[in-house]
Parts: sequence; C-alpha cells; structure tokens
Amino acid sequence: MKGTIQKIKVSSYNCEIYLPEEYELSEEKYPVVYLNGEGEIAEFMDKIEPHFHCDCKKFILLGIEPKDWKGDYTPWSAPALTKKDKDFGGEADNYIDRLINEIKPFIDENYRTKTEPNNTVLIGYSLAGLAALYAMYKTSVFGKIGSISTSMWYDGFIEFLEKSKPVSNETKVYMSLGKSEEKSRNQRMAKVGECTRRAFDILKGQLSDKENLILQWNAGGHFKEIPERFERAIVWLLK
Repeated sequence: MKGTIQKIKVSSYNCEIYLPEEYELSEEKYPVVYLNGEGEIAEFMDKIEPHFHCDCKKFILLGIEPKDWKGDYTPWSAPALTKKDKDFGGEADNYIDRLINEIKPFIDENYRTKTEPNNTVLIGYSLAGLAALYAMYKTSVFGKIGSISTSMWYDGFIEFLEKSKPVSNETKVYMSLGKSEEKSRNQRMAKVGECTRRAFDILKGQLSDKENLILQWNAGGHFKEIPERFERAIVWLLK
C-alpha cells in the first residue's frame, strides 16, 4: 500500500483515515469514502490502489468504528437472531445524525475534500450496509451508497423501502450479495436473497437513472472475500 493510514478520533468515534500517496505533496482535493465499521482498511486499499488512474479516482477513506454494531447500524429495534444474542438497538438515526453533523464536517474542515454529494460515498457490510442504504432515505449528503452483503432480511426493512422515497433520486447505489447467503439455517436470515432482489426492484423504481444502480452476485457466503467485495463496490462507485 502506497498511501498512509492514521488513527484519529472524531466526535468520540475511533476512526482510521487513509490518505492517498501524494496527499502531502499536492493541493489536490479528494472524494471521501465513509466506511461504516473500520474493517481492514490496509487490506482494502491494497486491493484498490492498483485501480487508481485507470478504473477509479483517488480518494480519502474514513473507517468509523461503531460504538455498538447492533445499535448504530439498525434503523429500529428488533429481536435478536438467537436467544444467546442481544436484541438489535435501533440507533441508526442517531448515528446518521452524528455522521452528517459532526463527523463529515470535521473531515471537510481538516482535510482537503470534495464536499459535494457526488464525491461523498457511504459504504458498509452486513448491518453496516443496511445503515448505508437507510441513510439515503434520511439525507442527500451521500450521493453514492455501497450496500455490501447487506442484512436485507432485517425485520420491516423491505416494508420501509416500499413506503419511503430516497431524499435524492439521483443517488448512485451499489448492492451485492454472496450467492450462498440465502442458504442460512436461520429462517430470518434465509430471506436475505428474496429481500435483496425485492430491494433492488424497489430502488429501480425510485431512482431516476437506472445506470446508477447495480446488484452484483458474489461467490460464497457472508464471510467470503470481504476485501474483494469492497474493492468491486468502491471501484464501481468512483469509476
């Protein structure tokens, strides 16, 4: 990896920020990718950097560590998947508010960013992908959304999409799912394939440009080739 990664704290969230290789040597401004969940940023960028110049723009990436994965990334409360787990907290509205009003303004003020929606990506995996997609129904700040291996099975989410409208119908949306994810033994999670197809059809009717929407199917289950799935999503969103 040629760029650099620093640990920072923003609005009491522990974060990691990736800056492109030439960041300190130029006055160029960059798009920003906000990643729900800090993930393995170095591993992601190892995959993505070779695409610079040819397939996608260089960008700043901010990985945001959640305070509570099952709270920050769920739009409303819901029962746990198993008796041993804790219930889902439904705090996504609070998280998105902090993201819009505290985290993004801090990054725009302290780094050289392109601040427009078409240069601002929100992306996540699993429940974090659910929160990314949910955000487009709450704000137009993020003009590009990456929703990877998303927990579309989440109770009431498809019904929410059906009765809601994105704040901006010009948002660019990348969706993906592993082909084996709908083979889960958990009855709720097994609905993920059906729900993902339905979500894609709903978005197709809600977005103004059908070229701004894609659903890709990946080999394997939920935990297969995660860096590669992020690579495909970010390169498509910033190509």
